[in-house]
Amino acid sequence: MSTEKISAGKFVAYSYSLYNDKDGSLLFQTPADAPDTMIYGVSQNVVPGLTVAMKGLAADDKFSVTLPPEAAFGERYEENVIELEKTLFMRDGKLVAEVTVGAELPMMTQEGFMVKGRVLSITDELVKMDFNHPFAGLTVRYDGVIDLVRDATPEELQPAHSCGCGCHHDHGDDHECCGGHGDCHHDHDHEGGCCGGHHDHGHEDGCCCGKH
Repeated sequence: MSTEKISAGKFVAYSYSLYNDKDGSLLFQTPADAPDTMIYGVSQNVVPGLTVAMKGLAADDKFSVTLPPEAAFGERYEENVIELEKTLFMRDGKLVAEVTVGAELPMMTQEGFMVKGRVLSITDELVKMDFNHPFAGLTVRYDGVIDLVRDATPEELQPAHSCGCGCHHDHGDDHECCGGHGDCHHDHDHEGGCCGGHHDHGHEDGCCCGKH
């Protein structure tokens, strides 16, 4: 059995359950056949506190770490709740079918950043969206195990830009990118890119529906 330990440049596969530390509720669990993966020290958008907890571990080692918002999914900002013109979501004079209350929609800022927001309400003229990460403001606990540690291939060493709660999973969205941490926000340097990414999009009306 390999005894390789997690260090810079290693490919790491890991499985875990993610809990709300306040009430113990389960927020997310990696599927049995689909662990999260990352290239340690290379992959971007990984929860910062999680990478620290994994350093030096080997395959079959377990980990458990409790992280405050600033080391996990960032604080929640009311400025990330934005009302957008309904016309941005229209096609051929009709609201596109994907735009429903509770839906997570991919968006594009004026600066060209892909973000994702949750629809809170729809009126005759406006669509209200929340661009905070669903777990923003929470103290969370990861309980997991390292599935695999090996040298990364040259191709894998290219920086990844996937998003999610540990690395590549986007919770509650069938593992698409980036309902994770792609927040549309105003003048805040915080965990806004993905899980640990830092993008300051500084705008209020700079989002457009990613479906157009």
